[in-house]
Amino acid sequence: MPITVNGQTIEDDAIQAEAERMRPEFERTFSDEPQDEREQRLQQWARENAVERALLEQAARADAEPLPEEQLEQAVEQAKRRVGDDVDEAALRDDVALNLKVSRLLENAAAQAPEPTDEQVRAYYDEHQDEFHAPERVHAAHVVRHVDAHTPPEVAEAKLREAQKQLEAGEDFAKVADTNSDCQDPGGDLGWFPLGHMVEEFENTVWNMKPGETSEIFATRFGFHIVKMIEKRPAGVLPLEEVTDYARQRAQQALRDEAVEKYLDSLREAASIEEA
Repeated sequence: MPITVNGQTIEDDAIQAEAERMRPEFERTFSDEPQDEREQRLQQWARENAVERALLEQAARADAEPLPEEQLEQAVEQAKRRVGDDVDEAALRDDVALNLKVSRLLENAAAQAPEPTDEQVRAYYDEHQDEFHAPERVHAAHVVRHVDAHTPPEVAEAKLREAQKQLEAGEDFAKVADTNSDCQDPGGDLGWFPLGHMVEEFENTVWNMKPGETSEIFATRFGFHIVKMIEKRPAGVLPLEEVTDYARQRAQQALRDEAVEKYLDSLREAASIEEA
């Protein structure tokens, strides 16, 4: 059923094309819904998307601010590489310019969003706990001597034996790592990592240790290691203090999305939209 937006008709085939574009992700997201309800929702969202696109394109055509010439030329060249040279270049340029202006409208709308407050960051974190869930993980550090074309295995292992003697004499692990290890991380600190993040030999050692333990020398394909298991945490939601930056980014994006929705709502409210 066609839709008329400010006098511009959106035909059924355009709406169906939008529905098919959306379908793969839509089917995955709503796979637990009955098929008829899912299809009805898809068709409705496709119609809404088609209307929004028409409103945005109309607003973009009415935007008298020119695009930066360099930006336009780069985008046209990228489009030509995608579709080939056998194309109406004037029509392609118009399409590219229109899409750039639509993107600029949306970015300008998003830019109206304020920075999230600490309270909004906390609220986002509290309401989206699934985004901050982490698997079981360990915090470890190591001393490593790599085996390569310049360092044969016996030399690498001998160097690590020297480091082992320093540890057995009571030297601080971080200090020994800084002075003896090929690892560039300060103190040999590997940070937090889940199972499956390291090579098998490394994981077989560290995941069978207790916090505070230091391993014997062992080999992986990278060379010889001594690892210290610092701490282990079960699976669960990360504390806010560990994910504040990410939570702030996500809260900011939510505010940007809200600002874009408000802009689209304003276009819709000012428009004449008729469904046949």
